Amino acid sequence: ISVTDVNEAPYFPTNHKLIRLEEGVPMGTVLTTFSAVDPDRFMQQAVRYSKLSDPANWLNINATNGQITTAAVLDRESDYIKNNVYEATFLAADNGIPPASGTGTLQIYLIDINDNAPELLPKEAQICEKPNLNVINITAADADIDPNVGPFVFELPSVPSAVRKNWTITRLNGDYAQLSLRITYLEAGVYDVPIIVTDSGNPPLYNTSIIKVKVCPCDENGDCTTIGAVAAAGLGTGAIIAILICIIILLTMVLLFVVWMKRREKERHTKQLLIDPEDDVRDNILKYDEEGGGEEDQDYDLSQLQQPETMDHVLNKTPGVRR
Repeated sequence: ISVTDVNEAPYFPTNHKLIRLEEGVPMGTVLTTFSAVDPDRFMQQAVRYSKLSDPANWLNINATNGQITTAAVLDRESDYIKNNVYEATFLAADNGIPPASGTGTLQIYLIDINDNAPELLPKEAQICEKPNLNVINITAADADIDPNVGPFVFELPSVPSAVRKNWTITRLNGDYAQLSLRITYLEAGVYDVPIIVTDSGNPPLYNTSIIKVKVCPCDENGDCTTIGAVAAAGLGTGAIIAILICIIILLTMVLLFVVWMKRREKERHTKQLLIDPEDDVRDNILKYDEEGGGEEDQDYDLSQLQQPETMDHVLNKTPGVRR
């Protein structure tokens, strides 16, 4: 039996290959060597490598030896990461006749580092203008995972001083706190309350978030009243009065304009009636499209109507004829 050798495709001995590293490694870092094996031992062939799939374009592969380096910073919080794993596919092809190729998948498990500061939730809230009626429950959201998230620390900044003077924060547990009024009364309106949120990472990260609090008058049930809703929209009493005055002025100007137009129209009709319609010459002018006169009107000297060409002709004209 004579067996003829044919070209067989190279293959990756470890497929899928899994490596683990921390996110945030700098660009140009060598991750691993992902090389293939060519089963054609008696053929002098070269294997070259290329990328088939790299969704975030984070990786580079050496075409001759399969060494993989980072082309960008790997971020665990990216949309391309599924369950902390980033997946890329590579191609190994020989130079046989015809050429053959094989594929291999590299999985990168990214270990989380504390690179995201927490964000305050919610961004907007509503509270009554008098204390002890209701409070605002606040928490935080962090893109990282344990242990780089909660428990969180909530605190009010010392600057501006009015923040700690008007508001207070009470800790409930590691993830929640309550924001309430410190003073006995606060005028209705919209207030930007800054709150510093710190996570439990190593080192910890903090962020100053702004919560928009609508302060409004409330009924006995702690619900914002109708007038309170207007005030909570950011319009104080002075602003509402100013808007009403502007509306009244605008309506008055429109009314005066209408009265002036009617008076002007009335005066125009009065001036037209000062002339008796029977004496109005505009109604007695007739227009005829007749040219010239009848046969009895044709006997006259047209030369007297012609314009002289020189002044000598004018001087020789009979008396009574003028230019």
